Amino acid sequence: MKKIIFIVCLTTLVLAQSKNATITLYRDGYGLVKQPISFNLVKGRTTVLFTSLPEKLESDSPFLSLGAKADVLYQRYNYDLFNTREFLKAHLGEEIEVTLTSGKSYDGRLLDIDGNIITISRKREVKLFNYDQVVELKIPGVSPKENLTPQLTWEIKSERAGRVSGDLIYLSRGFDWRTGYRLIISPDENSGTLITEAVVDNNTNLDFENVRLQLVEGQLKRVHRRQPPRPVRMVAPQAKLMAEDVEPTPSFIQEEVADYKIYTLSEPLRFPSRESITASLYSDKEIKISRLYKFENKERSTRDEPLTVQISFVNNDGNNLGLPLPGGTIQMYYTRSDGAVEFTGEDYLKQVPKGEEAKIIAGKAFDVIGKRTVVNYDRKRKSEEATIKLELKNKRKDEISVQLVEHIYGDWVIKKPTHDYIKKDAQTIQFDLKIAPESVEVVSYTYRKEWK
Repeated sequence: MKKIIFIVCLTTLVLAQSKNATITLYRDGYGLVKQPISFNLVKGRTTVLFTSLPEKLESDSPFLSLGAKADVLYQRYNYDLFNTREFLKAHLGEEIEVTLTSGKSYDGRLLDIDGNIITISRKREVKLFNYDQVVELKIPGVSPKENLTPQLTWEIKSERAGRVSGDLIYLSRGFDWRTGYRLIISPDENSGTLITEAVVDNNTNLDFENVRLQLVEGQLKRVHRRQPPRPVRMVAPQAKLMAEDVEPTPSFIQEEVADYKIYTLSEPLRFPSRESITASLYSDKEIKISRLYKFENKERSTRDEPLTVQISFVNNDGNNLGLPLPGGTIQMYYTRSDGAVEFTGEDYLKQVPKGEEAKIIAGKAFDVIGKRTVVNYDRKRKSEEATIKLELKNKRKDEISVQLVEHIYGDWVIKKPTHDYIKKDAQTIQFDLKIAPESVEVVSYTYRKEWK
């Protein structure tokens, strides 16, 4: 009897392709795809098959828009894709031949497939193979399915024969975008260059050619839905396309739609499967910045450590901004007098609407030290009193701004403060100071609590 040989290629993935689509990417790892589509119809009913779909397509989202040209009677979605591991599990106990990357082959009876291990028995021994070392499996007498991508099928009714064009619209997971900032601080530390970029990810199995990208900033409400099971593919890992490897691309154009901000890339580009692309979200902006040193403590804590460095800038027209700034990671660099640039910290910049102030933490200061001491503490049955001393040392050669934040809980009053303070809320007071170059400033106060 003639045997049918089935060969499973474990490191090859056949990628589908999409052309001329518009993709709108959202922050929560999904995107809206608007795919132009055209096909020939006969008069009456025509069945149309479409396979250029991502594996992570949300099964209840696709719809075909043909306008008044034809009527879509039925739509079927087939996500019963071929899966190597599931296929092998269905053939446990059968004879197979395993070929390794070394070129050696082994035949035997398939006993088990567990994680990355394939187990076969041959003669009087049991052999275990690592899945990653297997390049080929042969199973006699098998005719497997060859459906490697999801499929949409439509039954369409038309009053006339001819070619019809429309749009296939669907949602798919596997898309994402994020904002990346770089702040290059000038040697005087009072200004800098803000660089804003968008990084877009295509983690689907679909290549997109001549695609138009749109990015949405804002949180859209989504209904949680259970997704149909997806097969685990054995795919050779591919390196992400880093910023330095990407050809220069035009920047995004920002506009407002309802309560959201939409950024549209000014011209189409290629968006390959499992790659990232970086493009300028805004042109580089020269801005003014402020530096503040913060020392924050609670009631009876004692500390002796460098102060936290906070960089801030105002997002308004007067500061060459006045733009909606999406949330994203911001890296800070300092420009030395010789022009060399040094990395000085990284933080997450929260969403900053126009007119608001952005605040980011750069790290701890080497030359600005704070020491907090509880000089006196007296607790009685119905009262509590403590005297706090805060010593600030500025070893820099310029004047600095310092903010002392003290948290006190319960019902309290402040007595004998050496400096003016602001009561921020029921549990917080704040001292705002200017400390001269290479000098020491001492702040002290007493808080008292009473209860019944």
